[in-house]
Amino acid sequence: MKFFQRNHTLYLCILTTIVYAVIYSSISLWNHYVFRTFAYDLGIKNQALWDYAHFRMNYNTVLHELNGEINILANHFEPVIMLFSPLYYLFGSYTLLVVQIFFILLGGWGIRRLVIHQSGNEWLALTGMLVFYSMWGVFAALSFDFHTNVVAASVVSWFLAFSFERRWVHSLLILLFIILCKENMALWAVFLAAGMAIYYWNEKKYRWIYTGLSLASLGVFVLIMKVIIPYYAEGKLLYIHFKYAALGATMEESIITLLTSPGKWIPLIWKSPIESSDPFIRDSKIWLHTAVALSGGVFMLIRPYFLVMLIPIYAQKLFSDDPIRWGIFSHYSIEFVPIITAAAFTLISSFKSWKVQLLSAGLLLISVADVTKDLMDRWNPNPYKNLNVQFYTQAHYTREINYRAYHKILAYYIPKHAAVSANSFLVPHLAFRKKIYQFPVIKDAEYVVVCDDFRNYYPFGLDQRVFFLSTRDSLESSPQFNTIFKDQRMVILKRKENEP
Repeated sequence: MKFFQRNHTLYLCILTTIVYAVIYSSISLWNHYVFRTFAYDLGIKNQALWDYAHFRMNYNTVLHELNGEINILANHFEPVIMLFSPLYYLFGSYTLLVVQIFFILLGGWGIRRLVIHQSGNEWLALTGMLVFYSMWGVFAALSFDFHTNVVAASVVSWFLAFSFERRWVHSLLILLFIILCKENMALWAVFLAAGMAIYYWNEKKYRWIYTGLSLASLGVFVLIMKVIIPYYAEGKLLYIHFKYAALGATMEESIITLLTSPGKWIPLIWKSPIESSDPFIRDSKIWLHTAVALSGGVFMLIRPYFLVMLIPIYAQKLFSDDPIRWGIFSHYSIEFVPIITAAAFTLISSFKSWKVQLLSAGLLLISVADVTKDLMDRWNPNPYKNLNVQFYTQAHYTREINYRAYHKILAYYIPKHAAVSANSFLVPHLAFRKKIYQFPVIKDAEYVVVCDDFRNYYPFGLDQRVFFLSTRDSLESSPQFNTIFKDQRMVILKRKENEP
């Protein structure tokens, strides 16, 4: 028993972190290198990062709703990107992907700290890290660009660790960081603090501290939604991310529906409102509930304060109009990872026998790994399907285009500050400029870069390659442009002198 209680695991934890850093990089950084990242969302974030790195606010030209005229904070309130902007000078277009990986790895150490505090068993804490790092929500998020909610979710483990240690000031600072990540994270902060208030219900001091943090977070959320985002929108744009038609047209209507009409929303917890034979639409919610249960979510029934913490996460997923949000794909499930890991290991830590603790944790790790492997096999989002996530296959490391050459070609032909229009998977690499548009938007672009990889034609439909190519060909034959580079896949056009 002494062997399991003494510090024999620190170096193993460091080694584990390094191994997962390599795995995560082989997904996220490699996808970017071979042009499998997108204008929506990495291209949008990269242009904002570039402006912030030069001490400017960003009026995004990639996101067509902003049209280069509206501050990007009117789209999502994500000032945390400002904090990361100096790293642009080190990592270039990979910056936010590196940041995302770093915070996920940091989240595993938060779980380690929490488990050590709860059990004193550092081997159990190592297993907790492995469960956190191996969970499907992490791999799904890494396969699709960068998102600030991934950063926020990763530090939740530290919020929980500090909260259980009664370090409420540290908890406050973590909550503040979470709120700065994205506007919906401020709403999540309300329930994170409320969950801890329930945990400390019999301890008056901490019950009121975390109740206060919950109410303060609610006030900040309302301030962001009703004052800050409208301020940056300047009356030119309504909030475009509230899409919950099943509940109501506005947030206020949705709250009324939730409180007064449970018959409208309770079936949405497991049922798709869309009749479809496509399992991606028909079964997504069942996949989510199954994945959560098999990954330790059942333990939340015994630790219900953790379930309270996930109320807004379940709501924003299951009641959404968008089917991709319902299931376990992309970045829409990352928030489950720290909560269900913490719920499982706080319960396992309460077992008196260290053998039972390690056996339970080992079985949970196997279950999580199985669910994650199922995710990787079942991964279906277009256009690259499971190629984006299956880091263990040769196909993941291949590409339909000559990516090595194209990095050099883009650097050679496209001036750093020229206005550019490019198709989706090229935009993140060309976003560090004042004007970057997603093809077929041209506007005043001085250069147009179009590459056909036989997969990604966004924003054209998947079956609209012919329209994608005809739009490209019409530009190539236009008297306004000269063709300065062309091969079987890529065309680079330059606007002629004196052309509008």
